[in-house]
Amino acid sequence: MSVRALSGRWLGLGAWLVPILFFAVGPVVVLLLRGAGVHGDAGLTWLASEGGALGNTLKVSTGAALLALVLGAPLSLLLFRTDLPLRGAFTVLFTLPSAIPAFIWGMGWLALASPRAGYLNRLLGEGTFDIYGATGIAFVEGLSGLPLVLLAGAAALRRVDPALEEAARVCGASPVRALLTTTLPLALPSLLSGAVMVFLMAASSFGVPYLLGVSASPPTRVLTTRIYELVLLGGDAGLARASVLATGLLLLVPLALLATWALGRSGRVRLSAGKGMSSRPFPLGRARGAATLAVGLVCAVWVLLPLAAILLTSLQRSFGADLAWRELTLAHWSGVLLEPRTLRATGRSLLLAAGAGVLVCVLGLAAAVLQRSFRRAGAGVEALAVWPYAVPGTVIALALLLAFSRDLRFILLDRVAFVLALAHTPWLLLIAYAAKYLALGARNSTEALAQIDPSLAEAARVSGASPLRAFLDAPLPLLRPALVVAFVLAFLACATEITMSVLLVPAGSEVLGTLLFELQSYADPAAAAVLACAFVALVVVGQALLARVGRRAAEVR
Repeated sequence: MSVRALSGRWLGLGAWLVPILFFAVGPVVVLLLRGAGVHGDAGLTWLASEGGALGNTLKVSTGAALLALVLGAPLSLLLFRTDLPLRGAFTVLFTLPSAIPAFIWGMGWLALASPRAGYLNRLLGEGTFDIYGATGIAFVEGLSGLPLVLLAGAAALRRVDPALEEAARVCGASPVRALLTTTLPLALPSLLSGAVMVFLMAASSFGVPYLLGVSASPPTRVLTTRIYELVLLGGDAGLARASVLATGLLLLVPLALLATWALGRSGRVRLSAGKGMSSRPFPLGRARGAATLAVGLVCAVWVLLPLAAILLTSLQRSFGADLAWRELTLAHWSGVLLEPRTLRATGRSLLLAAGAGVLVCVLGLAAAVLQRSFRRAGAGVEALAVWPYAVPGTVIALALLLAFSRDLRFILLDRVAFVLALAHTPWLLLIAYAAKYLALGARNSTEALAQIDPSLAEAARVSGASPLRAFLDAPLPLLRPALVVAFVLAFLACATEITMSVLLVPAGSEVLGTLLFELQSYADPAAAAVLACAFVALVVVGQALLARVGRRAAEVR
């Protein structure tokens, strides 16, 4: 390799590292240092007073993980290992909660099971259900995290060699016994790994605990809601205490990732060379009808009922009105969607989401190229690109608040000076979005680039093209579908994001997430329901676009 090419690689690595270290790694380091520096008057007395928030966080997260595991394990077997009718439709519906913000599912269950005005309580009697409190939060978080267990189980079941079941059958085991004693134990580590990710997701969640915990009697506070309260309190003392809690929340990330890694290693399945992976669906026989009815009932209650409750709330004159046709109206839809405040928030959200999507694709593609160029250091580049995705949004937002709360002045060569003023601007929100979802661009680009033969770019170089020209003409057109998928995923995540938006959005610059949060928490649940329906419609359109891109990519291959 020529000296010029070698220096170009290192220059590219440096250009990629500067924004990553400055805007993603540096703020978290500042947060950790700030949290480690709290002592003295704050001391152990204050820290002990926050034990309730930590206990509630662990309680809610454990409950959500157990619920997702208990429901996800049998559903994985039924959907991906049996001849259950309508498996494809059920799979789409059960994975829908992963694409819709958990806050919206919380709104749906609040409309259903609010102690006084909830639809179920009005039908079955006041007080039958109470969604407020730790149990309700764990229930909604378990619903939102169910796809993590379901998809982990699906991937594991596809890897298991069907010959193992056949061997068990030859030895005299019944079909059910063969399934439970061979396939299920091999898939169990992946299912547990999915449950660990649900635990981490629930621990870092903010919207649902705020919606169902702060208004409970007594209030159920978790680490994320306490961090939010301390940030609102303001001042050095409040931010310092919030830093300590955020550091504790951050420590859960490596523990969860370590547990996932250990479970993943224990769940590896080695196949003999040349062995086919096709498996015959397990026949349900006479139980087929009952199993279909049971899965359909769970799907209706778990997924469709809360969405229907949100739609009904958006059509009622007021939340809590009689369940009658005369109480239905479209006034909220026209009033909310055409309101200048909503239009401004929509425009700002779409602009920020599009900007973040472009940054995610550009920086993610650069990370993939650097991984291929620096084979030994490639793991480090991948780690830097992916790790913010596992960090709770509350922690990222607080870290950016601390790092850029004051203007930063830079002087180059004693001649050129410039000031970086990000506090109270939408730019901080854009940085948070891009840092959090950079993994989407990096993962998609890396996987797509791995399927492209390097000889394509080399052939362009031999024909006289420069390195940049060769990359633009040969690999980039083939990477386009993966980049489109990364952009759409990042766009949807940013346009519907709530946690970081609530902490970082400047006054007078609302986005859709903060508008939804304010309407539901303080003002008008019916108007919030209209926005939630718009969120769901946006997600469905985005998922349809992703499916179309996936089909076209498959046809090209």
